[in-house]
Amino acid sequence: MHTSAHLRRAVELLEQHGLNTDDRNFVAPDGALDICAALYQAATCVLPEAFRTDADAALDLIKTSTWAMAAIRAVYDSLGPAVTTPGDGPDEVIDRVSHWAVTAPNRASQPPTRTEVMGRLLRTADALDQATELAA
Repeated sequence: MHTSAHLRRAVELLEQHGLNTDDRNFVAPDGALDICAALYQAATCVLPEAFRTDADAALDLIKTSTWAMAAIRAVYDSLGPAVTTPGDGPDEVIDRVSHWAVTAPNRASQPPTRTEVMGRLLRTADALDQATELAA
């Protein structure tokens, strides 16, 4: 599968399980997924227990998955300069994408809704597909 397919599969997972809005855990007690957990599961087809019990181990799993990191990096790159800075390592990229999905961009606004997060993933997938078509 390609990164765009992983992004679309993550949308399905967020639709099915919900978006975890607790910025401290990858999986909420009700099964809702952090955006990076959804991208990991979409890319690898599994979600190890560490995502529920050990955030550090889950972070290590994410970083070792080339496919998950490609999807997370694509989302990160789509967020623009207000959220991203050049040269960030994998921990920072994962943290910023997770944080973006559950945090208001400024004090006067609300965090993105699950629908808005899913929309960002779909737009990112579409942009990747268009770039691939243009390159072919």
